[in-house]
Amino acid sequence: MPSLIQIKRSATQAKPDKLRVGELAYSFLDSGLADDENRGLKLWIGVGNADSFQIADSIQSLGGKFYTEKLDVNKFGITEENKFVLLDSNRGINFINIDSATVNELQANVLTTVNNLVVPVGTDSQRPTPFAQGQIRFNISSTSFEGYDGNAWGTLGGIRDIDQDTFIQAETSPNADNDDLRFFTAGTKRLDIDEQGKIVVPPTYTPDSAFSLTTKTYVDNRVMFAPADSDLTDGAITSFQETDRLTDVIDDLNEALNNVRNGVFVRAVTFVANPLAGGAGFTTTLTFTNDGNPNRYDIYWGDGFIDSAVTSNNPTHVYTDPLVSPASIRVVAYNTGAAGTGRQAEVTNANYITIFTPDPTANFELYRNATGGSALTGNDRFVIEGNDLYLRNTTSQVQVANKDGPAAVTYTVDWADGTALDNVANDSAAGGTVGARLQHTWATGTHSGTGRDTIILTLASHTTADPAVIPTNAQIPIKVYDPNIVQPKGLNEKTIAFTGSTGISPLLPANFTKHFTTNAATAVAASVNRTIATSGDIASTVISTFASSADSGTARALVNGTADGIIAMDGTSKVGRYTSLDITAHSDFNLLDSNGATVTFANSVYHPGKASGFKARVLKAASGLNFGLNNFRLEHTSRGATNIVEFVKDDVTAAPTVSGGTLTENVAGTYRYVSGIPYYNSGSPSLTLAGVNITDFIGKAYRDTNSPFQVKSGTNFETTTQNAITDQDYTYADIDGATTFLTGGIPQEDTGNGSQYAIGNITIPITSNSVRTVEDLRMRGRNVNGNGNFVNLSATKVAVHTAAQSGVNEISTPVSNSLGSTFTDNAIRIFDFSADTINTPSYTGSTNFYSNSVYTEASDPGVAGTKEASIRIGVLKHDVTDYSTGFLPQGPNRSGDTGTQYATFAFRRTAVAGFTINLISPTGILGAFIALPGSATDNSSSLNGWLDCGIQYNGAGLPGQNLASGGNGSNGVAATGSDRILSNTNLNGSFTMNLGTNNMTNTTGNVCLVRLALTSGQSVTSFSIS
Repeated sequence: MPSLIQIKRSATQAKPDKLRVGELAYSFLDSGLADDENRGLKLWIGVGNADSFQIADSIQSLGGKFYTEKLDVNKFGITEENKFVLLDSNRGINFINIDSATVNELQANVLTTVNNLVVPVGTDSQRPTPFAQGQIRFNISSTSFEGYDGNAWGTLGGIRDIDQDTFIQAETSPNADNDDLRFFTAGTKRLDIDEQGKIVVPPTYTPDSAFSLTTKTYVDNRVMFAPADSDLTDGAITSFQETDRLTDVIDDLNEALNNVRNGVFVRAVTFVANPLAGGAGFTTTLTFTNDGNPNRYDIYWGDGFIDSAVTSNNPTHVYTDPLVSPASIRVVAYNTGAAGTGRQAEVTNANYITIFTPDPTANFELYRNATGGSALTGNDRFVIEGNDLYLRNTTSQVQVANKDGPAAVTYTVDWADGTALDNVANDSAAGGTVGARLQHTWATGTHSGTGRDTIILTLASHTTADPAVIPTNAQIPIKVYDPNIVQPKGLNEKTIAFTGSTGISPLLPANFTKHFTTNAATAVAASVNRTIATSGDIASTVISTFASSADSGTARALVNGTADGIIAMDGTSKVGRYTSLDITAHSDFNLLDSNGATVTFANSVYHPGKASGFKARVLKAASGLNFGLNNFRLEHTSRGATNIVEFVKDDVTAAPTVSGGTLTENVAGTYRYVSGIPYYNSGSPSLTLAGVNITDFIGKAYRDTNSPFQVKSGTNFETTTQNAITDQDYTYADIDGATTFLTGGIPQEDTGNGSQYAIGNITIPITSNSVRTVEDLRMRGRNVNGNGNFVNLSATKVAVHTAAQSGVNEISTPVSNSLGSTFTDNAIRIFDFSADTINTPSYTGSTNFYSNSVYTEASDPGVAGTKEASIRIGVLKHDVTDYSTGFLPQGPNRSGDTGTQYATFAFRRTAVAGFTINLISPTGILGAFIALPGSATDNSSSLNGWLDCGIQYNGAGLPGQNLASGGNGSNGVAATGSDRILSNTNLNGSFTMNLGTNNMTNTTGNVCLVRLALTSGQSVTSFSIS
């Protein structure tokens, strides 16, 4: 290869410090020094004498870029600083500085172009740079010679200030011949004088004093001045400024007034938003305050959305983009009916709404593994002491960002078991939303008992979310189980009962039969379960709660102390029937308490798989049980047995039946007689019931009652409705018969079961209540199956009359007090004519019939065999009833007293010449007659002194057909034809009798007799005199 020759060189040193003689060196450094001697970009050589080290005593430059740059001239005739001058083809240059100190004059004839000095020519922009003090040129922009004084270019000649910005210009350009003058100050044209002498000022000219020129443009563009209160915006128009043209102001006022006139003026609008901040997706509502009458709004929400022509005063908007926060809201309020000034107003609330990233929602899931698996839900949210769970953070809206960048978040986890909080520093850490699942172990003794703990994940910080929603948390209740909890309760703490017990208050009878060898738990006369089933099953109740253990041991049913169904328990469901053992349910104890009762998951104490339980009952075929006392029980070989349930299987299945029975009088008391017929009245009368038999009475249980036998009122007769007795209840002791069915006062088993039982005689008291009745009685038996049917004792009617007589009353028939005088007592029935069989029997006129022989309630006057009609329960009737049989008390036998029967009444008054008989008889009567014993009619009447009420009075005189005895020729006494009491006719009214010239004052004892005649089937329901 050829040899490489290099010299010394440096890019950091302008001139070498030393060189050997003849040694070359080059500097690349462009130091920029004005000192050409030591400036870089030169080639250096050592010259002169050399010292002992051959170091030259002088260093000189040979060449280099420093020199070649000065030869690099761009244009001919153009001078450049720090470069050599090259003349152009005409040996000309553009400019040159002449130092007067070295050059005394410049001769023009030296130039070959012309015999004068040509200076540079050009525009303002063509001035040479850099400028040199003393330069001269002709400026074609200003058409003037100019020179540079070292600071600025200045005109040479004319009226012009030193800095050239104030001058008078006669022409706009050379040879323009404008014939005008333009005046400039401070570089601005202020005034023109044209060729006609007109003075023109620029459009921007504004007079500012009384001595200033006034122009047409100024007048046209005159603006307002500041008002006295310095405020142009405090009126109807708020946009006025001092720079507004007066004509425009007047126009605005005119437009505004027109809008005011039309009621559509809009002066201003303001608004508030609520809320002012929130997470993306929040809704804010504006509330406008209007000054004026806008009817539309354009709303620029600041997030790129615009709502136009809104009519609501409370518009809403949803902000969704946190990158536009804070958003400015601009509202333009306007009236569509307005025009010009006052049509609209607008307002902007800058940086008004803060939009955070969407509100985060804290959330998490629990797992049993660090990875995989399904999140725990519902009743799977549990942990057993000593075990682990893993938390997966699923909080939303944390992987978000705003204008400042991504959100930074932190979390805490409270495991609710007394341990310290777990702090999660960021989303990438374990427990963060993109980190691994966070593990936690529950220690011994941390179980939650009958409650639940609550795991809390808290989003503690979030740099881009609304601070108002941070911190936020999520909670999951967790069940923590104790693996060493005590075993649940077994059958020894369970009870069973009997199901399907039938009957009314069954009690265990004396001498009962039992079918087990142990002593009966049920005592005689104690309440006992009872069944009458002979087919199907007889069952105990199912134990109400689950029993432990269904995991081991043997369960069995005991019937009458003997195992009758058995099954081995192994933790699997044994639901089913095993002879008399019926397993009805199987369950894990997870959702059961220690008693086996259902609890909620929150209150549970046994973890799944800890224990299992069962429910059972005894279910025995009815056909396999004997009549009598039996028992059931459930038993577990390791967990004990339930209580014993006893019950009777009864063979009496129907209500009792009674038969027979005879009523006799036990105590007569004091009778009340009406028409000679006796009634029970006072003196505590009573009856005896004997000869009653009862069947289906007592089987294997008897009824707990004080009234196994009852006697009550039966069927009423003779229109009565009241009761002869009060309801009578009889105890077991009351009805005990000649052969007793009681042991120690307790009814014996099987009394009246399969054969009749003759009960003892019982006493029936007659009621002491105020009644008037005729009825029979009825009886029935009662047992555990219910009440037997009533049986009427229809052979005997019981008559009771404790109430006072009413209706037709033989001891006090009403007579008006206002009738006549002297006496005010009532009519009474008399017995004087009991032997007579005709309508008008003879009588002795001197007899005082009111007191001679009258009916009383104390005794029977001897009505049997007479023609006396009976008053029965207030009704006067023709009566042929045999009261001597089938009635209690026994009365007269009237069966032979056929033919017409009578009732004769006596009443007394004085000064009576006429009276009225009030009578109701739906059947009618045979006839009615009156007599005035001891008076003139004893002889004037042809009817043994009686006057006929069915014949009308003859009009005058003394009634009576016997004219010879002073009679008027007629036995009639009815005042008018309508007052006649006609025979066998329905009667319901008042019938007036006219005594003519006779008067009761004239009779013996002032007595008048009234006699009513009745044939078979006839009766009178009401009778009185007025």
